[in-house]
Amino acid sequence: MNESYFFEGREITKTYGPVIANYRISFGIKRKEIVGLVGDNAAGKSTLIKQIMGVEQPDEGDFYMDGKCVKITSPMVAKKLGINAVYQELAIFPHLSVVENIFAGELIANRFQILDWKAMKAKVADLLNRLRIEIPLNTLVRNLSGGKRQEVAIARALLHDVRLLLMDEPTAALSVKEREKIFQLILDLKTIHGISIILVGHNIEEVFQVVDRFIVLSRGRKIADIEKSQTSVKEIVAIIVHGGQNELSAI
Repeated sequence: MNESYFFEGREITKTYGPVIANYRISFGIKRKEIVGLVGDNAAGKSTLIKQIMGVEQPDEGDFYMDGKCVKITSPMVAKKLGINAVYQELAIFPHLSVVENIFAGELIANRFQILDWKAMKAKVADLLNRLRIEIPLNTLVRNLSGGKRQEVAIARALLHDVRLLLMDEPTAALSVKEREKIFQLILDLKTIHGISIILVGHNIEEVFQVVDRFIVLSRGRKIADIEKSQTSVKEIVAIIVHGGQNELSAI
C-alpha cells in the first residue's frame, strides 16, 4: 500500500453469523490527515471503528502501524499505540467535574496513595489551554452545553499522546454555533497538534468542510476512496445512494 500511510487496515473482514459487517476492507491513513468515513445505515462504519479501537476483533485481515502488524486486542492496547475514540454516545459523568471526567479511571495519587488533585488540575489546565478550550475546571459537566460536553470528551481522549483519533458523529444534536466550534477544534487537532482523524458522519455537507479524503462504505464493502479535491458533496452523496448497488451489480 501507499508508503505515506502510517496506519493501515488490510483485508479487514468481520461477520456476525450470516451477516457480513465488513468484507475485505483495505484502507490507509496518512499523518496529519482527516478522513471522512461515510456511508448509508448498516454500511459497516461503526464495526470498522470498533475493530480499530480493539472493541471487536477482525475475523480476517490485519492492522499495521508504521509498517508493522499490530494486534489491537483491546481499547487499552489501542491507547498504548496512540489510538483513541470519541463516540456519539458520550461516556461522561454529569455529576462529576470537568477534571474528574477527564481523569475518569486514571486518577493520579501521590506516594501516600492520596488523590493528587493539584497535579490533575494542572495537567487538565495545560491540556485545555493547548486545545484552546475554555471551561472552568471545577464545573459540573451536567451544567455544560452539548458542545462543551463534546469538548470535554475530546480532551479526555487526548489526555495521553494520540496519533489517530476516531470520532463518531461529533456534532450530532449540536447547535450550528457549537458545530462550528467543534469543527474548528477538529481542524486544530490536525494542523496544530499533528493528529490524524477518522471522522464518521452522516451530514456530508458538514463533513466536507474539514476532511481531506473520503472513504465510502456500503453493505460492509469499501466502494470509494477519494480525495476531497477530486470530488464534491453531490458526488459523494451519489456514491452513497447509488454506488453500493453498482458495486454489487459488478460482482
